[in-house]
Amino acid sequence: MKRIYLTFLVSLGLHLLLHAQNLQSPADFFGYAPGEGFAPHHKVVDYVQYLSSTSSNATLMPYGFTNEGRDLLLVAVSSEENLRNLENIKKNNLIAAGFEEGEMVGKHIPIVWLSYNIHGNESVSTEAAMSVLYSLLTKDKPDAEKWLNDMVIVIDPCENPDGRDRYVNWYNQTVGKANNVRPDAWEHNEPWPGGRFNHYLFDLNRDWAWQTQIESQQRKDMYYQFLPHVHVDLHEMGSNSEYFFGPSAEPFHKVMTNWQREFHNIIGQYNSKAFDKENWLYFTKEVYDLFYPSYGDTWPTYQGAIGFTYEQSGGGRAGLGIVTHTGDTLTLKDRLIHHYTTSFGTIEAAYSQKEKMLDEFKKFFSDSKSNGNGEYKSFVISGNNGEDAKKAFLQLLDNHKIAYGVVGSGVRVRAGSAYDYMQNKDISVSPKEGDIVVSTYQPQGKLVRVLFEPKPELADSMTYDLTSWALPYIYGLEAYAYKENIAASGEVEMPFETNTIATDKPYSYYLEWKDYQDAKLLAHLFNKGIKARYALEPFNAAGKDFDRGTIIITRKDNEYVKDLDKVMAEVANELEQTIYKSSTGLVNSGKDLGSAYVRFIQTPEVAIVNGDGVSPTAFGELWHFFEEQLGYPVTVLNTANLNRVDLDKYDVLILPSGRYSRYTAKITDFASAGGKVIAIEGAVNTFTADASTAIGDAFISKEEKSSDKKDDDFLKKFGDRRRSSLSESVEGSVFKVHLDETNPLAFGAGEATYFMKRNSTAYPYLKEGWNAGAFKDDSYTAGFVGYKLKENVKNSLAIGSENYGRGEIIYFSDSPIIRGFWHTGKLLLANAVFLSGQ
Repeated sequence: MKRIYLTFLVSLGLHLLLHAQNLQSPADFFGYAPGEGFAPHHKVVDYVQYLSSTSSNATLMPYGFTNEGRDLLLVAVSSEENLRNLENIKKNNLIAAGFEEGEMVGKHIPIVWLSYNIHGNESVSTEAAMSVLYSLLTKDKPDAEKWLNDMVIVIDPCENPDGRDRYVNWYNQTVGKANNVRPDAWEHNEPWPGGRFNHYLFDLNRDWAWQTQIESQQRKDMYYQFLPHVHVDLHEMGSNSEYFFGPSAEPFHKVMTNWQREFHNIIGQYNSKAFDKENWLYFTKEVYDLFYPSYGDTWPTYQGAIGFTYEQSGGGRAGLGIVTHTGDTLTLKDRLIHHYTTSFGTIEAAYSQKEKMLDEFKKFFSDSKSNGNGEYKSFVISGNNGEDAKKAFLQLLDNHKIAYGVVGSGVRVRAGSAYDYMQNKDISVSPKEGDIVVSTYQPQGKLVRVLFEPKPELADSMTYDLTSWALPYIYGLEAYAYKENIAASGEVEMPFETNTIATDKPYSYYLEWKDYQDAKLLAHLFNKGIKARYALEPFNAAGKDFDRGTIIITRKDNEYVKDLDKVMAEVANELEQTIYKSSTGLVNSGKDLGSAYVRFIQTPEVAIVNGDGVSPTAFGELWHFFEEQLGYPVTVLNTANLNRVDLDKYDVLILPSGRYSRYTAKITDFASAGGKVIAIEGAVNTFTADASTAIGDAFISKEEKSSDKKDDDFLKKFGDRRRSSLSESVEGSVFKVHLDETNPLAFGAGEATYFMKRNSTAYPYLKEGWNAGAFKDDSYTAGFVGYKLKENVKNSLAIGSENYGRGEIIYFSDSPIIRGFWHTGKLLLANAVFLSGQ
């Protein structure tokens, strides 16, 4: 290995005078050789800026900032001529894909995009990126001149600067004068939450499609300027694994073309040749599949690129060096040179196939535009859906450059050809004039198929992540999938009529409660000091029918609010929400405003728990929901201090998925004294062993009734151990939740909604309490779930609550807002925070 490192280091800067541009190597710039330390992000930025400003073969493209203010940037590397004409090259590529009209001008050449360090503690990626960039610019590879003449190579040196710095700063604080390779050492055991995630503790490699995070949103804008032909996301995994590169594992999504599969094999050949030469171990075709659409390999793949994940052993455990299970020491230098090698293997492979790559890229988009894609060719969103849900849905389509329109008059389709998402079956229904239609007959047709198809075909149940995600379920939309191409005849228009400032001092205002945007309006009004009530029963007033959950703002409750009418109009207009005025507390039908059925809402003080034992991403999605989506203040309480905190200051305590056995007494005391506890996913298990809770009583009774395993159940083959465990697991599947519309926990959501189910525990109905949401016999909708669990989930609890002392405990079997993108669940969570128990 010493010979390899010497060669590598020499190529990275020991003979700088041989290079015409005389660029400083990473070793010269940082004062240590690559692999001997971790550079904080600001120094990475300094080096990338230095290279880009010094070399005529690099163009720096800043594309934004993280939540913590760190730079996000790309570097385009190519010949001087190509960089002068970079805008034309990008435009030519968009023309080839059908994203823009017109004739190409100048070159149409392949674009290879290399992304590093999306998981912050997979930290070797950025170190490798700097060495790759330096080698490209100094052209110390024999074919570098040809690569730069005939390709553009885009490098994102760090996709997750906040997470990387969290890791690097911690590691540099814990490592001794000399690093310690023993796995037990402090430097190999990150504290909660670790550096993997971004500021809001989101896994950015699950956010490519949903784009809830600012890093993803800003990167997406740059991605669509280039629309690369190859995209590689470079990662790390456990320190006892070997290197992974493509071909990827099954399941492959059926939308992938033969060429995309073929190029996976070509990449494997190039990388394996380089690894074989050095006798490095590696594996392919295992673990890392190409199915879930929100990865850094699949999202580009579904848009014409050939996407890859590369995984180096190491991760946050490895530091500068760690002893592995074989007794060898895995060093940062080992990790760096492996990623360095596959980066160039990718470039070589792409160059070798550049003509075919361009042809197949163009064909990827033109085939869909001409022929559509998949069994269902068009997806129709009914005009009966609420405006807010449709707006959020259309915003996602806009983010993905997906075209849509409205159905014209007189459109008819053959009988029985529509799949009804809400009923989970084929029915006879024709689109109606004004419905929204999204067709696969467009350049993004394959991505449309992936995001809309009701039941993606799963070639292998051993998948890495979620297995179903159809957009109508995410947004709770009445929608239909058709096997015909339904042409759009016009643009979608959803005008908003501005609220005027009332001058007649209305007795009250009414705010409908149908979507998360309504909850956001309530949150913003609370932030302005406005007090509110809500209706337990439907009523008619001001010439309109209002449903349960309608928010009522009375002048009496807010007599001390300055400029109430102006504030109401301004906040509602900012959020594009309609407010209704009434001159009386007397309603036409239903309960009058002074009735006990119109409940006053105590503006809640909300706390969320994080820390050891809590899932970082489960906490992160809640933190982000309140701060960035709902816009309502929360206090974060760490488990290290939870038993010492005076919880009397708070009204609502939210427990993200996690383990809370050390704090059970503290939590139940809070509820008993009048507090509201919201337990989500794994946090529900905190109460299942406690017979004093309704869910504990029901769960214990269920366990006592369950029969023991038969002897034959233990006679299973060792070789089937992974598959046999799948019978009681769920990989992220869509389930219908039947709702009790009279329960405040379900207000505004209708008779049913959908959950993304990941929790493999089935909770029994509450005998003493309220079962607001239930999984019934027909609840399974799409995605993989083991046959045993599928049966267990039938007739089990999805959402429930119980009175506990003077307070309340609310249970969600699964996260209602998974990864921040599950739109329908946001209203349910708001119900739990603002309405239930009031």
